[in-house]
Amino acid sequence: MKKLHLFILFVCCGFLGHAQVNRTVPPEADTPQQLNIGKLIPIVLDNGLRVYLAPVKDYPKFTMSVNIESPSLDEETRLAEKRVLGSAYSNKLSKKYPNHEIDSMENTYPAMINVNTYGGTVKGMKKDIDDLLDAYRDLMLHPIIAKETISERHKEFLDRKKKTKKPLSRPLRKFSLDALVDSLLFGAKKEEGKTKTRLDPNFKGLTVQDVYDYKNDRILSNNSLVVIVGDFSESECRALMTRYFGDWKAGAEYVKKNTVEQKVSIIKSRKIVVKDVPDAVQSKISFKWHLGDAYTYFEDDIKLQVLNKIFGESQLSYLYKNLREDKGLCYYIRSSVGSSVAGGTGSVATDVRNEQTAYAVENIILEMLRLRNEDVSVSDLKIAKNSLIGEYTRSLSPIAPISYITFAMQKDVYGLPDDYLQNKVRQYYDVSIEDVKAMAQKYIDPFKCVITISGKVSELKGKLEKFGEVLYYDQNGNRI
Repeated sequence: MKKLHLFILFVCCGFLGHAQVNRTVPPEADTPQQLNIGKLIPIVLDNGLRVYLAPVKDYPKFTMSVNIESPSLDEETRLAEKRVLGSAYSNKLSKKYPNHEIDSMENTYPAMINVNTYGGTVKGMKKDIDDLLDAYRDLMLHPIIAKETISERHKEFLDRKKKTKKPLSRPLRKFSLDALVDSLLFGAKKEEGKTKTRLDPNFKGLTVQDVYDYKNDRILSNNSLVVIVGDFSESECRALMTRYFGDWKAGAEYVKKNTVEQKVSIIKSRKIVVKDVPDAVQSKISFKWHLGDAYTYFEDDIKLQVLNKIFGESQLSYLYKNLREDKGLCYYIRSSVGSSVAGGTGSVATDVRNEQTAYAVENIILEMLRLRNEDVSVSDLKIAKNSLIGEYTRSLSPIAPISYITFAMQKDVYGLPDDYLQNKVRQYYDVSIEDVKAMAQKYIDPFKCVITISGKVSELKGKLEKFGEVLYYDQNGNRI
């Protein structure tokens, strides 16, 4: 009997141990296939209107987003006209629908019809699309602009100007850690000779016809982009767009100015900046470094996303498992290593107890070095890729079609293919262990970063110097 008990115990322990090992291994993913969603079909009308259709089969609703390129507020010289036109759109009264029929339509269907000087949005059931597009079109091209609206906007402007008169004495400039970090990473900002000031809207002598003239100059088909998401074929979408927007007038082409300056890092070695918070029991820790050539949609964008997921973007990441689960130093910790129009930024953020600050900084640096010097495991890579694929495919929802709209607005700017969204999943699958290591060695930089700590200096001083040059500041920005 004793031998039987031992045998049963041995079998059970072996079974439990085997089950426990299996729980740590993520399930195998299916063979990557091209998605039936995420496709964008480009359509261009004779009047220059660009349309992107994102077809979603068997979906009863639709969303249409319109983007109209026009001068920004800093460039616009006819601000009064712009404000009055914006108010007219908000009132939702048009030539064909002068008695609040559009408001009633939104409540009856239900639907959403939003028109503004930058375009707008229409949402509703596909079966109601003719009524909804007709209302949107009429409001956009034939709004009712009343003389009273001009007077109201003028009065609002004058009242606001009275309230925002400059004070006699300037308030003291607050100490900014972010500004200091930027200066250490990229150098001091050049002082501009003259500060650019925005023009005030000129309502004096403004007429209703002036506002209509402004609309005809700014609300133009060839400067506009339409994204429509729903169960439409290409021919059906083209027919709809031609019916409701085919006679929309074109005009002078507007080319948007690129005001983004690509950043170049000047930092040569690790810097630590400490801001004193005398009553703090915890220290706020932040790492920041520049990624150089990691521009928006650059060729290694997907690989960089996988690296960030493994590094510190999730609760299964290196940083989280080390500082939160293993050592209990913090409640949360997150990394952000991603591309941007200026060249991308890497960062890590967490809060720890004052006495554990140096230990936490040390472990963050160790995890950065581990990614640079060691291969990630097959399991960690698989978990990261499966997580990103799941997040991405869930984002391609017609219920909240932000991914379609955002991509359509950006694809021409960055020269992306029409099937980029469909092929994105395959790009995630293709990321290898070698790719992650190469990305880490290029874009995880513990040597040329700025570490900022907001905490109690009396408990921190002397414990951080082993990591690099330390600059201590009081709350007003004075060096300690």
